[in-house]
Parts: sequence; C-alpha cells; structure tokens
Amino acid sequence: VKVNISPLHLGLLLLVIGVLLIVFGAYLAYNTYVSYTPILPRALSLEEAVTNTAYELVNVAVKLGFLGVLVWCGSIITKHGVSLVVEGYRVNKVSKCPGQ
Repeated sequence: VKVNISPLHLGLLLLVIGVLLIVFGAYLAYNTYVSYTPILPRALSLEEAVTNTAYELVNVAVKLGFLGVLVWCGSIITKHGVSLVVEGYRVNKVSKCPGQ
C-alpha cells in the first residue's frame, strides 16, 4: 500500500511530534524538580557518606541526560518538520503560479 503524503502535511506532522516531545520533556523535568527529595541515609563513616552522595548525584545526572536526549530529539524532529513545511509552501506556491 502506497501512501501519498505531501511535504506540507508530513512537515506539519513532524512539527507537531517534535513540539510534543519538547513539551513532554519540559513537563517531566518540571515534575522531577518539584517532587525531588534526596535519599541520603545516615552514614556511619565518611566513605558511606561520599558513596551515598555520589549515588544520588549519578542518579540525577542520568535523569538529566535522558531528558536532554528527549528534548534534543524533539528539536531535531521539529527542525526537519519546519524544513518540510517551508518546502511544501514553496511547492504549492510554484504550482499555483504557472505563468512564472
């Protein structure tokens, strides 16, 4: 089954998907920020305190990394969506003006 989708419609679809990914990433980041409570159990020694703190920092860094990748992918999809929308408008403009 072959589906004919114009660059304009595909661009709009990619634009919506990209913006939704960016908004979803921002929502997740805000939700994590609001509900964040560090889990630092009482340490009996300096080594345990450093280990617990390092674990918590790595946990936060991994979450930020995943959110960063999500927003990065959303921005790439949005960029390609905008390019396709611009191309679709150019194609429509050229096809409507046959005398030029």
